[in-house]
Amino acid sequence: MHSNALYAALPDLSARIMRHALAAELNVNWDTFCRDNRLKPVRLDDGASELLAQEELLLQQGFAESTTNHPNLWLDVGLRYRSIKYGALGLAMMTARTLGEALEIACRYQELTFSLINYRYASAPNGACALLSNDDKLPSHLEKFTQHRDLGAIRTLIADLMAGEQVLERITVAAPPPANWNEIRKSFPCPVEFDAARTQWIFLPGMASKPLPLADGELSALYSARCDGLLSRARADTPVTHRLTVLLNAGGEQMPGAAEAARQLALSERTLHRRLAEEGTRFSTIVDEARYRRTRALLADRHMSIEAIAFAVGFAEPSSFSRAFKRWAGIGAFEYRRQLLQSGKLR
Repeated sequence: MHSNALYAALPDLSARIMRHALAAELNVNWDTFCRDNRLKPVRLDDGASELLAQEELLLQQGFAESTTNHPNLWLDVGLRYRSIKYGALGLAMMTARTLGEALEIACRYQELTFSLINYRYASAPNGACALLSNDDKLPSHLEKFTQHRDLGAIRTLIADLMAGEQVLERITVAAPPPANWNEIRKSFPCPVEFDAARTQWIFLPGMASKPLPLADGELSALYSARCDGLLSRARADTPVTHRLTVLLNAGGEQMPGAAEAARQLALSERTLHRRLAEEGTRFSTIVDEARYRRTRALLADRHMSIEAIAFAVGFAEPSSFSRAFKRWAGIGAFEYRRQLLQSGKLR
């Protein structure tokens, strides 16, 4: 998913998997989950349907927060993401001529995936290849959830593409291992290194040109064209306000200024301000709202001091942060954290 395509239509596969996990493992009703996370009710009828990427993003955030005390679910949930259920993208990958081509397709259309991490495809002269992550913009409160969920989801995707044939040399994950790793490591056919500097999926030499069992160049081109159409419509339909909000929520070390935000959204700074005005808001307003959201997420981390949080969300002085937080929440940051502790939501 990406801020340029929040209106992309994604299959409801991910939502169904999360609903099943909440009901089966935690006995949580789906409608109750949506209400408790202040989400509009997401109806999942018997027939397959679609959700907007922005709806999927909110569901993932709610699921991660609701399962903070049950993180073993995250990898288990990822293992259920079957490739065929990714819609046009899944079909484009499965009918690609080679494994390398399928991975290139996955990276080209990652806005149509459920991942919050951006991946880049790389290949070597000996036919080895790799998926390399770029998670600089991954929100800190979703890091472990996303890394563990992706570990399961990409493992299942590769197994589906290759009909179970072993093609991986090793995996590195930029997160600690799940608590139940010793129980589920048998699901992985290669070494997995945790607490790595970067998440990487490294394939054996010669695997880039490995033919896929369902290879069909004409079908792959057809479904790739459908992916192009989905993204073109999504980028045109997504309001700049939503795109900017997702960009700011991504949570780098510093909030980007208007010029940098415009560059990342492929707009001129003047066009950014004009489009925001047409949509009834201003850049400063969106930044203020993003700071408040990020502050609430950071206050839930008991290991971060109030002073560190103030600097993390762009305030040079703690006193300025204190005034801003009282304006946002009506109470001080210390009182807000005390309420989180009483409600059991402090991590």
